[in-house]
Amino acid sequence: MKKLLLSKVNFYFFVFLTGCCLFFGSAQPSQAQSRLALLVGNAAYKNGPLKNPVNDINAMSSALKKSGFEVMVLKNADRAQIGKAIDEFGRKLTKKDVGLFYFSGHGLQVKGRNYLVPIGMKVQGEADVQYEAIDAGRVLAKMEDAGNRMNIVILDACRNNPFKRSFRSAQNGLAQMDAPTGSFIAFATAPGTVALDGKGSNSPYVSHMVKNMGKKNLTIEKFFKTVRIGVIKDTSRKQTPWESSSLVGDFYFSGKSAEAQTQSQPSTVQSNKPPQSQPAPTPDPRPAKPKKSKDDQILDMLLN
Repeated sequence: MKKLLLSKVNFYFFVFLTGCCLFFGSAQPSQAQSRLALLVGNAAYKNGPLKNPVNDINAMSSALKKSGFEVMVLKNADRAQIGKAIDEFGRKLTKKDVGLFYFSGHGLQVKGRNYLVPIGMKVQGEADVQYEAIDAGRVLAKMEDAGNRMNIVILDACRNNPFKRSFRSAQNGLAQMDAPTGSFIAFATAPGTVALDGKGSNSPYVSHMVKNMGKKNLTIEKFFKTVRIGVIKDTSRKQTPWESSSLVGDFYFSGKSAEAQTQSQPSTVQSNKPPQSQPAPTPDPRPAKPKKSKDDQILDMLLN
């Protein structure tokens, strides 16, 4: 008898624990997006050294980690190192939802294609660039091949072309790039123009990205619009950030606030009371027969 009672107690205790697990498990929020970022910052160029790219990488790394990104960092890297990091980034991205690539340093365009300048790059003319620099299209291709849901490319690489004297038809800044479906490309400045390295410890572009990345309720489009307004103001309209987007969904660096999520959901009120049956309509009373006159009554008596 005691064993039977004990087994029943154990059974009901197990049911209780299972119910608690199901309840608290369902109360947890859905799993957040898995995010991966590769940040490359080059400053120690022999020709045209820069002051802020490494500082920019440090600031971006900290801000992105707070936004839920796993971050890969590469500083003052040559072509082989950057290529290896891009390949590794592409492999890891296959298991992630969102990918982000950020480059800070020198960038240049040759025949409509954009190239990121590694440390130690040596060129005698335009023909050498495709073999010595990193084609920005390679980054996009790796991200697209990963098959993840969304990709973001941020190029703060329009500062100037340190090899302009070696080129016959040198053009400033980077060329326009079209974003593949599901991707977002952001430039520190408009196509064909030069971005500023910045007087402080970060470029104007990074300063405003870091400043706004922790704000909730900003879609990526609103985020970069806010960044653009700040950069234009700080540079006295000398620099205008620019974007190209083919996103098909919303992205938030820091998500939505609880209030915004509540407001975005349709309000529905449910009642536990069963629907009350409507009372049956009262039938119309039958019309009363008209009274017969005295003559009609006498006539009926005679006939009957």
